[in-house]
Amino acid sequence: MRGARMIIKYPDYNNSILNISNSLLKSFGAEYTHNTLPELDEVLSKNYKNVVLMVFDAMGSFNIKEFLGDDSFLINHKRKDITSVFPATTTAALTTLKSGLMPCEHSWLGWSLHFDEVDNNVNIFVNTDDNYKPVADYNVAEKYISYKSVVDKINEAGTAKAFSVSPFDEYKINTFEELISAVKEICEQDERHYIYAYWPQPDSSMHKEGIHSNEAKEWIERINNEIENLGRQLNDTLIIVTADHGHINGDNKLISDYKDITDTLKWMPSMEARTRDFFVKDGMHEQFKKAFNKHFGKDFILFSKKEVLEKNLFGKGKSHPRFEGFIGDYIAASVTSKALCVNENEYRELKGVHAGLTEEEMTVPLIIIECNKK
Repeated sequence: MRGARMIIKYPDYNNSILNISNSLLKSFGAEYTHNTLPELDEVLSKNYKNVVLMVFDAMGSFNIKEFLGDDSFLINHKRKDITSVFPATTTAALTTLKSGLMPCEHSWLGWSLHFDEVDNNVNIFVNTDDNYKPVADYNVAEKYISYKSVVDKINEAGTAKAFSVSPFDEYKINTFEELISAVKEICEQDERHYIYAYWPQPDSSMHKEGIHSNEAKEWIERINNEIENLGRQLNDTLIIVTADHGHINGDNKLISDYKDITDTLKWMPSMEARTRDFFVKDGMHEQFKKAFNKHFGKDFILFSKKEVLEKNLFGKGKSHPRFEGFIGDYIAASVTSKALCVNENEYRELKGVHAGLTEEEMTVPLIIIECNKK
């Protein structure tokens, strides 16, 4: 029900997508800095020739269960549920999967972050501002919050040839068919391999059409069928399937409609529509809290910076030097369907949303498929 508080779920950094990456690093003899997943360590110890991590954007546990039966291939091979990271969004979660680091360590905390260097909020995947205009003639995030990937660490360890296959990475593909073909092609080569493979569905369909849409259903069913076919064709290969986060339908509000909130801010909030950071003008903290809680106190948990750090919401490790500067004075995390948009386009067009603290957004599957071990 819109506006109703949902079941709150915090990330468990000992049972999460973070631990998938660290199990992989451990298995390939590369340096790892966090706990691993025992269930994954066990199958990785069988030393498969190929290890493939397939990440499907927003294919959370609740989203799979809605469209796939208990006898479906993916649900049959699900070992357990694990959590995403905070916030449960592609920018933070994919970077954790790609780096083996907690969000506080890699500092790719959300879709949009405020960089003093350009005096603007930056959509860090695409290097634009809130209105999608370029912010600089260089890639701001790559310059200030770069990180070493799991693929690079495994290649440096020399124990396998590692590849990153996605529409955005070194091994670039443009269609789902190309993704599946690339995985097959690499696995059929002689050397030992690690493959990270990412596809941006069903997330894109859910954002545009909602989580119950035919488009979302078709994508999840298609992914299920294609992975089943792939599993039959590959030999001596371990396939791990997971998601970066889950997805829910949103109830969007436009932050600029709440002048009593925006008047207290140094600049418009960034991060995510369901996890907002607020940088408050000096002397206006009480006014900000009163205004925010008046409008959204039932929909968001408002954390002070001190509470964010004490609760280790973004993880607990050696924090990136930029981390604390990105989280502002307050973080507001949604626990209902509410989303706080900063521009008209996302306000009007986003039907599906994520990045809040609900169990639907935070819960993702650990799916393990062992293919024809010789």
